Amino acid sequence: MRIEGEFEFEGVAPLAVWDFLTDAHRIATCLPGCEKLDQTGEGAYDLQMRFGVGAISGVFSGSIRLHDLQPTSEYKMTVKGSGGPGFVNGGGTVQLAPQDTGTLLHYSGEVSAGGAIASLGQRMISGAARMVIDQFFKCVRSNLSP
Repeated sequence: MRIEGEFEFEGVAPLAVWDFLTDAHRIATCLPGCEKLDQTGEGAYDLQMRFGVGAISGVFSGSIRLHDLQPTSEYKMTVKGSGGPGFVNGGGTVQLAPQDTGTLLHYSGEVSAGGAIASLGQRMISGAARMVIDQFFKCVRSNLSP
């Protein structure tokens, strides 16, 4: 399943957005359902998160790895997680571009799911993923607003 979107950070420079998005402690404060996010190495994190879609919910444990970093403009991310509801794996790119009004963030990637959570169907999983992403970036924006 492909996930793609944009988010605008008005009045916020790319460096400020970059610093937030590469700081585990700050990410954890905005990631819905995040119960644990520990840095395990350079750009590597262990994650525990409670997530639910419809009647299927549970705790996922996994890892996030940031790689191919081009500071203040782009990085790639690989995510792997599993739990009672199944598994989720994915990868994608986050790009930041300066604008007259602040910073434009573009994200794109591919996600696959298996187990009980996959039985919900791509449309429902995609909608839930977009909702979590939107909540996350709204929280980031509120933390960075001038």
